[in-house]
Amino acid sequence: MKNIQEFRLKEQTFQLLPQKALFWKEQNMLVVSDVHIGKSGHFRKHGIAVPNSVNESNITRLNELVEKIKPEKILFLGDLFHSESNNEVEQFKEWRQAHAATEMILTIGNHDLLTGFEYEKMGLNCLNRFQVPPFTFLHDQSDHSDESSYCISGHIHPAVKLKGKGRQSLHVSCFYFGVNSALLPAFGSFTGSYRIYPAQNEFVFAIVEQKVIQIPPNS
Repeated sequence: MKNIQEFRLKEQTFQLLPQKALFWKEQNMLVVSDVHIGKSGHFRKHGIAVPNSVNESNITRLNELVEKIKPEKILFLGDLFHSESNNEVEQFKEWRQAHAATEMILTIGNHDLLTGFEYEKMGLNCLNRFQVPPFTFLHDQSDHSDESSYCISGHIHPAVKLKGKGRQSLHVSCFYFGVNSALLPAFGSFTGSYRIYPAQNEFVFAIVEQKVIQIPPNS
């Protein structure tokens, strides 16, 4: 695949994808964080006219990625859904049924408010954390306490500031790899972001115009 970055971490190979997802090659596993299915419908319910095309775009991008990579399993790092069930959640259910042969795991996030029975009906294996040594995957890194395990999480929606000429600047989503933990960008297109400030011994890869590019520290 073009426009990706490969990153070696703990002797494992990860592909950083411009679709804001991570592919772990040795495990044939796609990792996606913070899709927030149903968020636009939630806002419409409360009188804010967010178009349904937001949700359709998220599912379309997810489908294109899965069709291209054909992962053995998909790990969602929390906030796959935004709140209660609505028509957009039903759209996800239809997509899930079309990929019934693919194992899907959800590490529960703070916005994943559906019942365990609803997740089970969708064929989602729900966990608080997913561990494959030396890594622990979960939604919020603040819930991680095992210092012997490298934590990979979402929740923060990390972004980095890029500076251009004439005092121009732009905040873009990014992958962040620190000494003991990593953050994935939010996959959902209708999400906010939080600017991070990487140190010298940390790695940041920004997503710019459908390309993943490494950003020098303190740039």
